Amino acid sequence: MTAKPAALLHSSQTDGKATKPLSLTEKVYQSLRHEILRCKLKPGSELSEAELAARFEVSKTPVREALAALRLDGLIRTFPRRGYQVAPITLGDINELFDLRTIIEAGTAELAAKRITDAEIEELSRLAKASYDPGTERTLDYFIDANRHFHLAIARASGNGRLVKLLERQINELERFFYLGATLRDVNTETNKQHQEIVDILASRDPEASRAILTSHNNATRHGLLMALAMNASDISL
Repeated sequence: MTAKPAALLHSSQTDGKATKPLSLTEKVYQSLRHEILRCKLKPGSELSEAELAARFEVSKTPVREALAALRLDGLIRTFPRRGYQVAPITLGDINELFDLRTIIEAGTAELAAKRITDAEIEELSRLAKASYDPGTERTLDYFIDANRHFHLAIARASGNGRLVKLLERQINELERFFYLGATLRDVNTETNKQHQEIVDILASRDPEASRAILTSHNNATRHGLLMALAMNASDISL
């Protein structure tokens, strides 16, 4: 029997503490999600349940369940009698997702400015310092994860759990684009600067300024991403 992919051998961990082993569905889901986010599975490429089941040495059931979860994440498309496709990267999708994310984050920032605690400000300041080495996947993973936690921490500070869930869904759908953007150009300096500015505004407890700076940050991120994708379109299959 051939060795299983390395990603399938890991147990689930939370805050550095081992928990129960991942189910087969979770293992396949995490492996495929990892490859889609990093474009190891190219946008628009076709996927087969049978081929994936053989690759991961599992039955079709966990593969089918994993693909269904990835579809909910916006990373997979399904077609009757044809199968599955890695969701293409389109400029329309990027703009729609950023429009929605800006609306959500502007609202969460305004609410957070009224309720955020000193401890939450301190945590945001720590996350704002995250950086990566563009040539090292492990540090890029850390950077993207810190960015996710930064934005979700602001949403949680709003005290509105429904807004947190909405934002988490948008971050999931945009994560592949963040990986691409951070791979195509070094965004360390601008991200650190903008995130620290957000922390400073939230610390001032000014709701209107907090709304404005999150709107500005999302617009700057969108612009930088679109420019990077446009310059590398031939390599990304836009």
